[in-house]
Amino acid sequence: MTASTRLPYLATAALSGLLFGAGLYVSQMVDPLKVLRFLDFTAIPSGGWDPSLAFVIVPAIAVMFVAVRIGRRRNAPVFASEFNEPEFHHIDAPLVLGAALFGIGWGMSGICPGPAIALIAFWPPDLLVFLVAMFIGSYAGALVIPSGHDRRLALAR
Repeated sequence: MTASTRLPYLATAALSGLLFGAGLYVSQMVDPLKVLRFLDFTAIPSGGWDPSLAFVIVPAIAVMFVAVRIGRRRNAPVFASEFNEPEFHHIDAPLVLGAALFGIGWGMSGICPGPAIALIAFWPPDLLVFLVAMFIGSYAGALVIPSGHDRRLALAR
């Protein structure tokens, strides 16, 4: 990255982060109870299910669908020399197991790592417990399945 594109790149990243964090806050995705009420499909018969987060998720999917289509027509991003595409394309057991553990943790706490970082600005009472558990879980996962680039690439092939 050249010096002339570094400042616009960082400014765009900061603005994107602020917009993302504000969106999490406005949509109430930083509220664990709201998320848990959305994830609790067993509450549908009693009327306790809160479908409002679908009005956040569905437009987000639509916006990203359009953005990806536009991005694929470009040779490179505006402030970078190339797109960073995922290197691993295989769905394997570690991916499925990791996704399941992620979902269980999200369902138990109502906090996703993205909103957890946004919650640091407000520092709710139990956030420290969640963050410590998240970092311990990440470290433990790295011990169980080392995620070195070469090893992961070899396993994916």
